[in-house]
Amino acid sequence: MLGELLIIGATVLWGLSNILLKMGIGRGMAPETANAVQTGTSAIFMVLIWLVVLALGVIPFPVIDPSSLLFLLVGTFVGLGLGTTLYLMGLKHIDASMASPISSTGPFFVIIMAILFLNESITTLLIIGAVLIFLGVAFIGRNKGEKKVSRRGVVLVGVAPVFWAITVICYKIALADMDVFTANAIRMTALGLSLCIYVTLNGQGCMASGRKAFLLVSGAGMANYVIGGTMFLVGLMMIGASRASPISSGTPFFTMLFAYMFLKEKLRSTYIVGGILIVAGVILISL
Repeated sequence: MLGELLIIGATVLWGLSNILLKMGIGRGMAPETANAVQTGTSAIFMVLIWLVVLALGVIPFPVIDPSSLLFLLVGTFVGLGLGTTLYLMGLKHIDASMASPISSTGPFFVIIMAILFLNESITTLLIIGAVLIFLGVAFIGRNKGEKKVSRRGVVLVGVAPVFWAITVICYKIALADMDVFTANAIRMTALGLSLCIYVTLNGQGCMASGRKAFLLVSGAGMANYVIGGTMFLVGLMMIGASRASPISSGTPFFTMLFAYMFLKEKLRSTYIVGGILIVAGVILISL
């Protein structure tokens, strides 16, 4: 039961993270700056966690294989760097309750890449799940005249999971020879420093949009990567991937709920039905 509760808690925090990011961007923070802030803040805590588990003897001092490090860094910059920035750019133009279900299509692309590059097999559940996912995305994209939908926002959010899927494949290879705590410390530090340097050189600065925007986006990073990510990993170790993955698919519903509560977004029927179809598809391909 504890494992399931940890996974559910992680999905709640991931949903909250989407709202905090939307609020931070809504206060004028550029998407790439928001990614730098949430990643940089998370990096500090990830390194502290790594030092603690190392000091407690939970993990031995790492001996890092160069090829594993390469896959880790490639996955990080492609997915968390480029992919997340694209998602945040899309989030600037569409509702959070619309963006979250569309972005949750990532597992489908992971399976496709696993088939292509890791020689995994195609199953009936995969095909049915894929159909449900695309029906869900199509349903969410329907315009019933309630509000004009930004096609650019939908495309940017829809493309992001492709890059996240590349990250998962790279991480799967990298983590064969590297513990999770070390990987987290390296990936978040490398990306956080790189993004912070980039936005600083571009004249934006992490505090350019004001203290409140900075705090909102920093909180998103804590909820997403540090607390939520740690809860998910602990829960994953307790109950296994086959049970954890379907439970973690509930993030869009918490995003919709929080968007209704804090952003005053409407709970549109197309979002709800589309979200249900996508989550059902993700669960099927995860089995």
